[in-house]
Amino acid sequence: MLLLIGFYVSHDLAGKWGKDPKQIVIDEYSAFLIPLFFTPMRVMPLLITFISFRIFDILKPPPLRQLEKLPGGWGIMLDDIGAAIYSSIVILLITRIIKL
Repeated sequence: MLLLIGFYVSHDLAGKWGKDPKQIVIDEYSAFLIPLFFTPMRVMPLLITFISFRIFDILKPPPLRQLEKLPGGWGIMLDDIGAAIYSSIVILLITRIIKL
């Protein structure tokens, strides 16, 4: 539900404030909930999930950079959802391999 609200609010505010304004943070908050679903609630896995999410969100590896260029709320939300998916894969692999 928060993701849907994020699309709506981001689209509306992007029209007023420009492309991906820093004041909009609902994209990070709502997208970060995705990898948290797969993260064991212990300090190390939570830290790995947070750091990997921020790295993917900042570096925007392909195709996240292209998603960011989509118009309005789509670009604002989808690059963060992509970062969340990448982070989910990282934490799933790490917890399976290392057994955190």
